Amino acid sequence: MRATRVLTALISCLALVACMVPHQRDDTQASKPAIEESDVDDVYARYREVYNAAVDIASAQPLSVVERGSVLDIDTAAFQVDGGAGTTTLRADEVAIPRFRAYPLWFMAVASTDDGDERRVQVFSRASSVDTWALVASPQIVAEAVLPELRASGDANAVAVTPDDDRGMALSPQAAVDAYVSTLSILPEQAGDGVARDDAFLQQMRDAFGQSQGLADVAFSQAWTADPVEYAVRTADGGALVFATLHRADQFQVTTGRTVTYPDGTVQKALAPEGITGTGTVRFDHQVLLLVPPGQGDVRVLGQFGGVVAVE
Repeated sequence: MRATRVLTALISCLALVACMVPHQRDDTQASKPAIEESDVDDVYARYREVYNAAVDIASAQPLSVVERGSVLDIDTAAFQVDGGAGTTTLRADEVAIPRFRAYPLWFMAVASTDDGDERRVQVFSRASSVDTWALVASPQIVAEAVLPELRASGDANAVAVTPDDDRGMALSPQAAVDAYVSTLSILPEQAGDGVARDDAFLQQMRDAFGQSQGLADVAFSQAWTADPVEYAVRTADGGALVFATLHRADQFQVTTGRTVTYPDGTVQKALAPEGITGTGTVRFDHQVLLLVPPGQGDVRVLGQFGGVVAVE
C-alpha cells in the first residue's frame, strides 16, 4: 500500500513538471522574470510531495528529483539516521524573483512551516528549459536575525548581483565569501578583517573546533573551502544577501589503540559505526546566508543549514 501511494505521488509530480516547462529562451530576447509568482506555490507543492514521499519510504533516493548540490548531499546523509527528520510543510511566505536573459534561472523565497517553528531563505534553480526547479540553497534563519528589505527594479522584486560586483560595498559577494572562509581557516583565533566578531555561526564553529581539539589522544586539524558564488541579491540600502556553500574537513590523527566514536542518532555514527581509528576525515557542508552591508560594514551570517556529508 505504501509503495503504491509513493508511486502515485511521484507520477503526479512528473505530470505537474511537464505542465510547468516553458519554451527555450535564447540570449537575444529581453530579460524576463525567472518564474511567474503565481507558479511558485506549484514548485513548493511538488517539493513537499517528493520530499514527503522520500520520508514515507525512509529513502533519500527520490530527493534527486527536487534537490541539487549541497542540499541534496546534506539531506542524503541525514536520511541515514532514521530515514530523515520527518515530513515538511514548508511553503513560500515571500518571493524574490530577479530577471534574466538566459539560463540558468533562479528565484529566492522566505519559507516557513505551518507551525512556524522553521523559517528558511531558499533558492530554487533550473539550468535549462528541460530541467525542473530544484532546491539548491536552504539556510535556516538565525532566531534573532532580521532580513533586510530587497531592492526592486521595474516589475522585478529582486535584483541579482554578480559575484564580482562590489559597487557600494567594501566587498563583492565573492570577496565576502573568501574573507569569511579566511576567518574560518584561522579558528580558534578571532575574526579577520571584514567579518563581524560577534557572528553567531562563527562562534558555533569556534566551539566545535575547541571540542574536537580537546579530544584526548587525538591530533586535530581543520580545512575550509567554498564553492564559487552563484546566488546573490541586492538589498534596498545598497548591500547584498549572498548564498554561500562552505566545505569543512575535520581531520583526525588518532593515537594507536584509541578510537574516536560518535553518539547514536548522529550522521557520523550512521556513516562510521565503528568510529575512527588511525587517520580519518569527517566532511561537512554548510550553506550560509551572508549579509554584506553597504559601505564599510562587516559581513555576518543571517542563516545556515549544514551537516555531515561523508566520513572517510
